[in-house]
Amino acid sequence: MSYVSVTSPAGSSHLLRTSVARFALLIPALVILLFSLAWPLATIILRSLHEKGRTGFSDAFYFGHYTAIIQDDLLRQVALHSVMLASVSMIVTVALAFPAAYIISRLSRQMSSLMMILILMPFWVSIIVRLFAFTTILGQQGIINSVAGTLGIGPFPLLYNTFATIVGMVAYLLPYLILILVSAMMSIDTSLLTAARTMGASERRVFTDIYFPQVRPALLGGSVLVFVLGLGFFLTPAILGGPHNLTVPIFIQQQVQNYQWGKAAAMGIVLLVVSVIGYMVALKIGGRGMLSPVQQGSRGAASRDPLRSTPVTVFSVAILVFDLVILILPLLVVIPTSVTETTQIQFPPVGFSAKWFIEAFTSATWIEAFFKSVRVGMFTAVVATLCGLALARVGTRSRSLALKMSIQTVAIIPLIVPVILLGIGIYDVQGKLGLLGTDFGLVLAHSVLCLPLAFLVLANSLAAIDTSIEQAAWTMGASNARAFWGVVVPIAMPAMVGAFVISFVTSWDEAVLAMFQTELDKTLPVTIYSFLRSGITPVVSAVATIVIVPVILGSILIAFRSITAGRRATKEST
Repeated sequence: MSYVSVTSPAGSSHLLRTSVARFALLIPALVILLFSLAWPLATIILRSLHEKGRTGFSDAFYFGHYTAIIQDDLLRQVALHSVMLASVSMIVTVALAFPAAYIISRLSRQMSSLMMILILMPFWVSIIVRLFAFTTILGQQGIINSVAGTLGIGPFPLLYNTFATIVGMVAYLLPYLILILVSAMMSIDTSLLTAARTMGASERRVFTDIYFPQVRPALLGGSVLVFVLGLGFFLTPAILGGPHNLTVPIFIQQQVQNYQWGKAAAMGIVLLVVSVIGYMVALKIGGRGMLSPVQQGSRGAASRDPLRSTPVTVFSVAILVFDLVILILPLLVVIPTSVTETTQIQFPPVGFSAKWFIEAFTSATWIEAFFKSVRVGMFTAVVATLCGLALARVGTRSRSLALKMSIQTVAIIPLIVPVILLGIGIYDVQGKLGLLGTDFGLVLAHSVLCLPLAFLVLANSLAAIDTSIEQAAWTMGASNARAFWGVVVPIAMPAMVGAFVISFVTSWDEAVLAMFQTELDKTLPVTIYSFLRSGITPVVSAVATIVIVPVILGSILIAFRSITAGRRATKEST
């Protein structure tokens, strides 16, 4: 006897409504990805395959731009120089990150949290401001050369060269790798280390045979990730580097400005392929946890495996202190230079004057740039948070594994694409649509960068929510929408706030897309960048100080709360 499964009309109707509702939730995010990712990449691919760099289909595909990368001496030199910068930066970053992460993972919960707050503090300050700070430190009249002058040596050529470029790249990459390594080190079961010591193993054997093999995947994956990020750097070599520091992103930007789209597009596609391969290798080695590292496990040593005073420990502590200096000093140095009386930035400052702050608060250039950044950042944060929530909702509640993987992959892709490639692609598309220079166009461009970050935060939050709570609301007669907004969203509200803040800060900080998209109506980072390229005045220091001070005060407040919460937890446990 054969049985035929028949679905009731009511069940079919419910299934259809559910599918339509899920598709409707995905539409806004898909529109953003279409106009700010898929279409721009498609135009770049077509331009790279056209002899004159056009987007038409009329002519046969032309691969001369790709062969020129291998045959042309200039293109080959640009590619090799980019690889050299990324490789050296990766090596230096690994050398500075591993000892620091080791010490942080071995500290108590209270102290490790404090160290991570300090390590991650630069993330909340615009990269343009941090690069400007390095020009103050490394310049002819900066801190290092001022100290050297008092000692009767120098000045040293520390700025606008390869050295300055690597310093800026390492300072940017260091928190990423430390965060990845600390997460991996804190997940190690310290009982294995204790067992090895009780069996008579030396500290060297414990490290090489037990500790390091457990950290090695995160170290290798993080190193590959750092290398790939280094290949896509644009602002750092453009601001800190010299004329000989021509990298692939800078070359692409110069070629687009000269309307040589063919070479620029081909170089961009090669960079994209390398980035995709690099990210896949990094995730294969280090695991998906690299995208959202968390602190888990036994938190390193803590009280069960106390940190011992050894030469290695002392060396690692010294490296940690050095890392903190690299990361925090640029934020502090800018502040004194903003009150100088002279028209040139130098350290130590000459005299004391608030005129540069007055100019920053009264100049139409800075006021308009500030409000444009705030305006675009707020709208971008709203769009990215809502679209990320929709993607996370469908991705976490769908029973289809294929749909879940597709959503996760599509949502993460913008993180893999080099920002310079997105910049020229979105510039090309929005030029055809007449959106260049508009707030709407910039929000559309920034949303594609913020969407993956918002999705990662919200997907982790929604996945942790017990589905039975929502099901209970259904049994009480609540509709799917009412149960979601009345039950699920309040529980996920901290994650939504976090996604909103991260999206706003990302938009506020972004300069590459805004540089291509804006013309006269610039954002604050682009305005600072234009001053750095044309001529630096102390008003830039004043603007940078206005941006930095709230971050420092906020970090101090968070650190104070972390310390007091740790002390309170310690007292309660005793």
